[in-house]
Amino acid sequence: MTNPFDYLTILVSIVLGLAITNVLTRLATVITARHRVDFYWPPVAWALWIFFICVQHWWAQWGVRHAPQANFGSFWLQVLVPVVLFLMSALVLPEREENGRLDLGRWYFHNRAWFFSLLCALPLLSIAEELARTGRMASMLNLGFLLAFAAIAAVAIFLPSRRVQTWIAGQAMVMTIVYVAALYLMLPS
Repeated sequence: MTNPFDYLTILVSIVLGLAITNVLTRLATVITARHRVDFYWPPVAWALWIFFICVQHWWAQWGVRHAPQANFGSFWLQVLVPVVLFLMSALVLPEREENGRLDLGRWYFHNRAWFFSLLCALPLLSIAEELARTGRMASMLNLGFLLAFAAIAAVAIFLPSRRVQTWIAGQAMVMTIVYVAALYLMLPS
């Protein structure tokens, strides 16, 4: 290890790696059992979203490399984001067939409240981590997106209708693409 950043990011990377492994393994299960799957697209979309956010979070950790020495509290917040992503990866898709079938809709609605509770916590943890690390939010766009995403996740906890869940999944995917594109365009050249 050459510096504290290298040392501290190892744990973050391991937990993110476990989340990525978990979500990709479950996606592979859905693909390989495709003839025995009762398909429902929102959990597959959320699984892809988790994969994307894990990679994005790992990439964003590079931006923390010049931050002042981390304290234990801010490091805990930094580790909790990957922990939440790992837990979400376990809830998003089934890991194995049940009675010879994979019923994605049944699995999704069985785990919906837990999944969206964690999803609601995720942006709030991101805000807390940035505030603990820097003392301020660097981007109002980022703050607005994170708060909007937490609000959408909270709505998904309390509105179990298939139509609402489908709409929320679609909006969240579009919102994430717009958010990432806007942040990318704001990066210095």
